[in-house]
Amino acid sequence: MTSVYTLTSEDFSADCRTILDRIYHHIAGQPTDGHASLLGGQMGYALFEAYYHRHFGIKDDGRIWERVSSSLNDIQEGKLIHSFAGGIAGVAWGFLHLFNEGLLQDDEIDPQSIVEDLDEGLFESAMLLLADGNFDYLHGALGVCLYFLERTPSPKITSYIDQIVEQLSLVAVRFPSGSITWEFDDFGRRGSSSPPLYNLGLSHGTASIVAILTLLYEKGHSPVTCKELITGALRWMWNVRNKSAQSVFPSVIQANAPDQESRLAWCYGDLGIANTFLLAGQKLQNEFWVEIAEQTIIRAAARRGRDVAMKDAALCHGTLGAAYLFGKFAEAFPQHLLESTKIYWLSKTFDFVQPAGSEDVFLSYSGERYESNLSLLDGEASIGMALLTYLGASRAWERFLLLS
Repeated sequence: MTSVYTLTSEDFSADCRTILDRIYHHIAGQPTDGHASLLGGQMGYALFEAYYHRHFGIKDDGRIWERVSSSLNDIQEGKLIHSFAGGIAGVAWGFLHLFNEGLLQDDEIDPQSIVEDLDEGLFESAMLLLADGNFDYLHGALGVCLYFLERTPSPKITSYIDQIVEQLSLVAVRFPSGSITWEFDDFGRRGSSSPPLYNLGLSHGTASIVAILTLLYEKGHSPVTCKELITGALRWMWNVRNKSAQSVFPSVIQANAPDQESRLAWCYGDLGIANTFLLAGQKLQNEFWVEIAEQTIIRAAARRGRDVAMKDAALCHGTLGAAYLFGKFAEAFPQHLLESTKIYWLSKTFDFVQPAGSEDVFLSYSGERYESNLSLLDGEASIGMALLTYLGASRAWERFLLLS
């Protein structure tokens, strides 16, 4: 692989196609049952295969149906928990997404009616988790909102969403300045006597709450409360920004903590947070938030040293995630710096490609070692989804990352 690419070059497209074909065959060779999650298992594989099939005109969707059926059966048999990342909410979201985007079609079934019985249980679980302070959209309460947004609008769905927003408002931390945030429970590791801890990130923190509230606001759900919470939370995030660090925003903070550097990634740090400011600014027509997004991403474009902690290519926290997000920002704020930064991180992504004879196309860095990972969040499926967009495929899938 060469080290520098232009996105219009035949070499880049050919290399993308070669890598995508390797990823596709690696994933296609996996069993179609077991581990029925969206972000780490069967439903994630089905999503990647479906997008790949559409882009390259492959008509045989039998294996995709096997993965979907296996995942739905695991729900029916009570094998899954509620969560979005690894459980019912994510599997059901993936199933509806495939139909809503026309990636799967069957005139003899109604996908909405198939998942309808899940609504009440997912809602009740979300309310209990919010009452305990577990708002995390991947592993806690708020992932159900993404599922409800894929459901056909109805008074029942509207009622569920309105109650979730109200509960989220009730458990919010409010400051005299009008700032609003939520305490981070650190995945259940914090006790009642622990000092307050706040997470800013898009994967587990306040940025994710703002992004979800923005998507709900866009669809007309609880607009007054959503706008109040969005405005207060973005004010809080801007107020706690770093004063002199390289990164604009910290990752996780306690009261009166000094500046904290954060990584350059979707999950934590300036890239994901800037996308949330941009998303909210566009949907609520707030130019100040859009300006914050632009300032943040321009500053982030200068970070190419060791501090960015890029050890693999994953969409969640690796080089292709950076390239993908800088590409989105280059469209929102057209300028050479952002486009060149996208190209820089794309070139770094190709450096992680494994030799042609290896079954693994990319390896994920985990716990001081590299290992095989095919997942939709931080493995080969995630990389494949992003590469497909460079060849012109739909970006609708990025909704599971709260990017649009």
